[in-house]
Amino acid sequence: MLRNVKRCIAAVLLLAIAAVTWTVKTGAFVDDKGGLPEKGDALAAIADVNSNRHTRTETFDKVPNRLNLDGYAKIMEDSRLEVWHREKNASIRVVDKATGYVWGGLAEEKPEDMNTTWSGVGNALVSIDYFDAKGLEKRLSIADKNVKKSFKAQGNILRYSVSYITLDISFDFEMELRDGSLLFRMIDDSIKEGEDYSLAAVYFVPFLGSTRADEIDGYMLVPDGPGALIRYSKPSQYLVNFDKRIYGKDYGIDHLFEVNDLKSSRPNDFSTEEPQVLMPVFGVVHGVKQNAYFARVEKGAEYASIVATPSGIVTNYNWISARFIYRQKYLQPTSKSGAGVQVAQKERNRFEAEISYRFLRGEDADYIGMAKLYRRILQEEGNLPAGERIDADIPLQLDIIGSDLERGFIFNRVLPITTAAKARQIAEDIAGQGISNITMVFKGWQKGGLNGSRPSNFSFESKVGGKKALSLLDEHISSKGGRFYYYENPVTVKETQIDLRQEGGTALSQALIKVERDNDAIWLKDTYFVKADIAADYVAGKAKLYAENGMKGMALDEFGQRLYAENQRDRVTCRLDIRKKQEETAQKVLVDIENLAMYRPNQYLWKYSSEIFNVPVTNSQCLFETDTVPFMQIVLKGSVDYYAPYSNMSFYSRTDVLRMIEYGAYPAFLLTGLDNHEMEHTPISELYSTKYEDWKQHILEVYNDVNAALSRVEGRKITGRTVVSSGVVKMDYEGGVSILINYTGSNYSFGSVNIPAQSYAVLEGE
Repeated sequence: MLRNVKRCIAAVLLLAIAAVTWTVKTGAFVDDKGGLPEKGDALAAIADVNSNRHTRTETFDKVPNRLNLDGYAKIMEDSRLEVWHREKNASIRVVDKATGYVWGGLAEEKPEDMNTTWSGVGNALVSIDYFDAKGLEKRLSIADKNVKKSFKAQGNILRYSVSYITLDISFDFEMELRDGSLLFRMIDDSIKEGEDYSLAAVYFVPFLGSTRADEIDGYMLVPDGPGALIRYSKPSQYLVNFDKRIYGKDYGIDHLFEVNDLKSSRPNDFSTEEPQVLMPVFGVVHGVKQNAYFARVEKGAEYASIVATPSGIVTNYNWISARFIYRQKYLQPTSKSGAGVQVAQKERNRFEAEISYRFLRGEDADYIGMAKLYRRILQEEGNLPAGERIDADIPLQLDIIGSDLERGFIFNRVLPITTAAKARQIAEDIAGQGISNITMVFKGWQKGGLNGSRPSNFSFESKVGGKKALSLLDEHISSKGGRFYYYENPVTVKETQIDLRQEGGTALSQALIKVERDNDAIWLKDTYFVKADIAADYVAGKAKLYAENGMKGMALDEFGQRLYAENQRDRVTCRLDIRKKQEETAQKVLVDIENLAMYRPNQYLWKYSSEIFNVPVTNSQCLFETDTVPFMQIVLKGSVDYYAPYSNMSFYSRTDVLRMIEYGAYPAFLLTGLDNHEMEHTPISELYSTKYEDWKQHILEVYNDVNAALSRVEGRKITGRTVVSSGVVKMDYEGGVSILINYTGSNYSFGSVNIPAQSYAVLEGE
């Protein structure tokens, strides 16, 4: 399978910026002498800060009510909301009682610019996708004339029975008003299907909050990477919409990568995967600081995707929804060469589907208010870590590669890359420069090296110093106030690391789950997935051995980020069961060891994370994504230490350093004791610059710069964010501390504070 090019046009490498709430007094760009900036500097600033890697300044145009209640009858009410219902097309209106603002689908039953099918989808409570007898996927709402429906209201619960007569598909669903939130749930046991048509997916109120083109000021929030906005605009001819599985692709059925269409002669290995959806949420804003709703998939997120469609794709409307997936197509091989046909799943996914909508107003009605609401929800549920560790100085993450497998003429061998003694020398050298708060992750500590050790085995590689040397390194880091982690990746392996028949994950097509690369110059270029449930067993078993050997910290890579089913004919484990097993495993691990760090885990594992590595800092850079925002960081800050991508792996520009400061993320580096050319015959030959001595000065510069800002807000939550001017952002924290970041090429004056070009200033409050 070829590596993916991304459906959306993805830009270089990074990310985006933020926004807060503070009354801006005065602000202006000035040069070093207090005058206006040179024209060239201003143009250079505009080129970057106006891209979708940053956040735009907000406008606050008043958004009037566009919908009315004509033809609707009130059926539910609580202290915050009224819900009105129209039986004819099974549609609703939701009224915010404090503001009188009316939420709903389309303003008309059948707009002139929509056909009958889309008009039904745009108004109805529920729409479905289905497969016909030929396997073609189509869409139909319950507003269609051939759909029989009935409903019964009992208190603040409305139960609908729906029957698609011509399709022989029927089901029941409920709508409930509870404490100012509107919930929709599918009654899974009620789903019935005939022989010729099968249920593919279900959408609840897909056009709730939809807008026509740029008729109003606002945007849709999608959980792409740290967070992305899709601002309302005139229709454009986009080829695809935003459609991503929550918690990432199910590698047991989804294509791992899409076909490369770059028309380029270079190997497509240089393409990277799009950021994964780590959070089951999305949102809609009608007028910043005026009206908004925040949606969360409460149940069934493992089988759902977030679909956001800007105007110009099929219709002239912007709309966003969760798509609950009951069936999808997969490649069924028809020959040993890999050729095959696309067929739909025979058995549907069985799960509880439930989504909630919470309506926001005033100061809370933007993506910042949504992030703060989500943070509060997770805290109340106990789904966030207890709190960030508070130190005088921020931590620095150093990932050390100890050893790896090296190809030999006749026999392969283990290449020592960084011994435990060398890693200690690095830590002492850095401490000598004033950095003692180190979070160190040691990779390739097990016998066989990073890509040669078996995930089921527990043993120490003697060539890096063995158990004694690693224990001493652990003690040294811990004694200085840092943390030491032994690296584990039980999910993806090379073919030499497992018995593929017994341990390899199986897709629905009955083929092994693997990533194939088309660069033959890379040794062991294919990557295989371990059976997901077996991977969890390996982790739990390792934790007990950690405890027996006095090892206190485990760093888990890909576990909790990759969520995929196991599909052997005689052994099927669904995606929901795998999620539950991952959570149970994390609980067991923390019984045996003190610290469990994770690389970019899905939201359901955040609460088990002592630290989070490699947090996303950029979205997919799709053309319709207008802004990048630190939604995830606003949720996490103050609850857990989290780190940026490696600064020596293309995240090292001045803009990237400022991004760390803005996002509250700590710096990280991937380091080795050898020159990279000495690793050319290993599976990590692609690492182009990791030798410590080459990065020593940069480590000190990056750390000291970030530490000077973020040490002032250790343990504090983000309370607001404001894009003061294009490329100038203010992040507000608890306790009245604010950090102003200037990404532009010119100095910026904020009241009496001057922020140099490409720099920042910390304000202690008024």
